[in-house]
Amino acid sequence: MSSGSPFYPGPGVTPDALSPRKEICNYFSAYPVYSLAWSRREDRNSMFRMALSSFLEEPTNKVQIAQLSPHHDPSHTPERPDFGVVGEVNVDYPLTKLLWHPATNGYAQPDLLAGTGDSLRLWECEQTSEPAEMGLCKTNMHLRAKMTTRADYSEPITSFDWNQVDPRLIITSSIDTTCTVWDIETQQAKTQLIAHDREVFDVSFVANSQDVFVSAGADGSIRMFDLRSLEHSTILYEAPAAVAPSSSDPNLGDASYFMGNGGVPAARLSSLVSPLLRLSCNAIDPNYIATFALDSHIVSVIDIRNPGTAVVQLVGHQAPIHAISWSPTSSSQLCSAGADSRVLVWDIQQALTTRQHQQRQALAAAAQAKQLSKLTAAGRGDYEDGRQSPKSPVSASGAHTSSAIQAVAQAAAAQALTQQPTNVAPSLTYAARLPVNSLAWHQNSPEWISIGFGNTIQTLRL
Repeated sequence: MSSGSPFYPGPGVTPDALSPRKEICNYFSAYPVYSLAWSRREDRNSMFRMALSSFLEEPTNKVQIAQLSPHHDPSHTPERPDFGVVGEVNVDYPLTKLLWHPATNGYAQPDLLAGTGDSLRLWECEQTSEPAEMGLCKTNMHLRAKMTTRADYSEPITSFDWNQVDPRLIITSSIDTTCTVWDIETQQAKTQLIAHDREVFDVSFVANSQDVFVSAGADGSIRMFDLRSLEHSTILYEAPAAVAPSSSDPNLGDASYFMGNGGVPAARLSSLVSPLLRLSCNAIDPNYIATFALDSHIVSVIDIRNPGTAVVQLVGHQAPIHAISWSPTSSSQLCSAGADSRVLVWDIQQALTTRQHQQRQALAAAAQAKQLSKLTAAGRGDYEDGRQSPKSPVSASGAHTSSAIQAVAQAAAAQALTQQPTNVAPSLTYAARLPVNSLAWHQNSPEWISIGFGNTIQTLRL
């Protein structure tokens, strides 16, 4: 980790002119920014290139490609831009997400950029020698495809993911409760399924899988599907139900009514399920998924091997969370950002190690309880059959019974401990000027994270 990181005081310099030469780089847009994605190419001319989109409540939105200028100022000058625009196209509605071609099986020629909003769009992005601003060259953006499930009307698409094993496949989620798998070569939907009871807000392929994906929705659940067997799905997690007093309760305005029970009134309660807004699949270990609920200050980490409960909770935000992302190179690091203007980096390795130790203890305690129960049952059987005197087995049987009861209680306590999530505090914190709406972790240079707030994109070195 750089000592010149924005998370620590001090300068930092990167010698390559095509890489950032300071610890915070800025891009200032003429519009409020929302969607954000780093290029996944490793070649020098494309490595520090990102796509971003505007968020305007009118049909005049933009999709831009911004690239780090080779002439950016290495001194810390927050008011000067370090990225310049090299490509731009117009779209009617704000985009919910942007992603570049995964580029895992060789580079697409030209490079491909996908975005979702009212439809799934695919742009071909080709670099030219025509000069652009800040010593850069222009990139031509040509609309290759616009895909919808219906020709006359399409429900808004909330999110999507690009399969890294088979880059021909893109999966989208929609407010119409469905997820759709697209073949971008044929520009046709391969399959569509009803994934949730209500709107689907996010979807992602599991790491290193061509067929398995997970989705999160307004019904408060995360569900796992396999394209090879869509008749069945697995509910991995359901957000805890919140409770609220009935609107007709005459004591609703009385503060004392909420005293006790953690601030929850004791009668006339209605159950509320919190929608899960976003999820992020671990890029290294496919067993872990991170998610957060509407208006939640906490990120929950789920282990698909133990569905139903969160194994780790990330506690540190002071306002609702807006974005999360796992590190592309570490199975234990992730980043979150939210309305409190804070960007938090977490390392959950110690929490996972503690969790595994607790699970081993629970298994050992359960095995001991089972063995003592067998001994107790055997002692009672001998006494009832008359094979032992009525005096000697009583004390032995009683001792076995007492030990068995104690062992069962210990096993139950150990098991209960594994059902409680471990709370983790952030390891690094950065404060932005405004609430942070988006973040993107650089796939090929994982020491860099970009965040979007207001009209600004900041690229931070960890």
